[in-house]
Amino acid sequence: MISRRHTSERSCRKLYDPAVRVRPTDLTARAKIRRAALELFARDGYDRVAMRSIAARAGVSPSLVVHHFGTKARLRDAVDDAVVSEFHEALGTVDLSGGTDDVVGRISAAITSVIADDPPTWGYLKRVLTDDGATGQRCFDVLVDLVARGLAELRDDGLLRPDTDIMWSAYAVVFVILGPTVHHGRLVHSLGSDPFEPSAIRARSAANAELIHSGIFAGGRRGPSRGADGGGRS
Repeated sequence: MISRRHTSERSCRKLYDPAVRVRPTDLTARAKIRRAALELFARDGYDRVAMRSIAARAGVSPSLVVHHFGTKARLRDAVDDAVVSEFHEALGTVDLSGGTDDVVGRISAAITSVIADDPPTWGYLKRVLTDDGATGQRCFDVLVDLVARGLAELRDDGLLRPDTDIMWSAYAVVFVILGPTVHHGRLVHSLGSDPFEPSAIRARSAANAELIHSGIFAGGRRGPSRGADGGGRS
C-alpha cells in the first residue's frame, strides 16, 4: 500500500508540473540569455532594457538573442515562465504529511525560499506585481492558481475544514506571503532592517503559519460566524 505521504507527494508533483521546467543543468545559451534578462529587468525595469544590453550581460551576440527569442516581449514571456516554474518546483516538493502546523510552515517556507534565495527573482516579482501591466497580472494569477490547487488538495486530504472557501483562502495566502515583497521599502523603514534577513524570515514564517492555521485549517480556532453581509466566511 502506498503511504499517504507518498500519495500526497506524487499528487503534488502532478499538480505542479511546470510547463517550462528550469533544471540545474540548464546552462545553455538560451538559459543564460533568459537569466541575464531577468537580472536586468529586475534592476532597471523592462522598458529601460535593450536587447543589446541583455546580449552583453549573457556574453552572446545580439543576433543570438533574436535567434532564440525573436523579440523582447517573447523574451519577457520566457522570463515569466522561468519565474513561475521556480514556484512550481518549490511547491512540488512540499511534504503534505504530518501535522497542520508543519504543513503550513512548509508551504510558507517553500514560497518564501524562492524569493529570499534569489534576489533577481525577488526584484523581478517586486516590479511586475506592483505594475498594472499584463505581466504582473499573469504572474499574480498563476501564483494564486498554484496556491488554490494546493489548498484544494489539502482539503481533500482532510487538512482543511470542509467549508473552506478555496478561492479567497488562496488570495489570503498569497497576500500574506508576498506582502513583504510588495511593501519591502516600507517594511525596511518600519523595522529598521531587511525583512528578508534569515531571522526575519523565520519569525515571519512562524507568524504566517499561525495566522493561516487559525483561519482555515481543520481544528483551528474559529471565531464568531459572520452573516452574508460580513464580507466573508467564518
